[in-house]
Amino acid sequence: MKPKRMADLNRRIVVSSILGAVVTFLIAFSTFPFVNLLLMLCVAALAGIGIWEYAQLAINKDVRPASRWMVIIAVAEVAALYASLVFVDFPQLPILVLAVAMVLFFLLHFRDTTDALFTIAVEFFGVVYVAVPLSLMLGVLYPVPHHGIPQEGRWWLVYLILVTKITDMGAYFVGRLWGRKKLSPNLSPKKTIEGAVAGFISAVLASMLMSYCGNRFFDGAFSLSLSESVWLGMLMGVFGQIGDLAESLLKRDAVVKDSNRLPGLGGVLDMVDSLLFTTPILYFFIRMH
Repeated sequence: MKPKRMADLNRRIVVSSILGAVVTFLIAFSTFPFVNLLLMLCVAALAGIGIWEYAQLAINKDVRPASRWMVIIAVAEVAALYASLVFVDFPQLPILVLAVAMVLFFLLHFRDTTDALFTIAVEFFGVVYVAVPLSLMLGVLYPVPHHGIPQEGRWWLVYLILVTKITDMGAYFVGRLWGRKKLSPNLSPKKTIEGAVAGFISAVLASMLMSYCGNRFFDGAFSLSLSESVWLGMLMGVFGQIGDLAESLLKRDAVVKDSNRLPGLGGVLDMVDSLLFTTPILYFFIRMH
């Protein structure tokens, strides 16, 4: 690799290691009320920053979305899902927030109707694309019991992050070292078919490893059979990479390289793009498990 690329990689490794330590702490102690609330606030902050970055992409396309209200709705959606999980008397609260958001985005354009159809679509899609999947991470942290056995949400959240990020890492390193055939030159010229295959295989292997550890060490608190781990890992490996390409599509259309300029990260959307597609899959798997 070139010296500049190596420097960027080293910076990303350092920042990712620090973030990994913070995430590990939050997950490990997420059963404590204060840490539990702190975790929700962190997810809400990610959603707020992510939706702001999305709005900046839209601004690059000469669209003027209601960025401030989008951030408020994104944070409210995360808080609503958290409340619906903690206070079971309000299970429909996240849907109510989305309904309010839809009405609000219409009201904001009653005075100025210029490009209202396009702008409202951009605003509402941004909330669904960024805030809803991130809020579902809290749903993964609070799974339903399996055959009467309480499920350990912390391990499910570890599973989500581990399988998704190993997919990214497998695709990145194999693609950089041995990749030859371009996967999608128009979206991301550096991504290769070899890297995509490696990411897919990495996801399945990581999923199988988590299944083995769950059955061997977790006494039913993390219930995932071998067959389930294979096909779930396949889904995670495919949709994680689709999520990566989806964000690349938005950035390519907006003619930007990164969604932000955070040191060692690029942007929040760059960091969570894969999770935006894998989180709903795992959430619904757990709910139907």
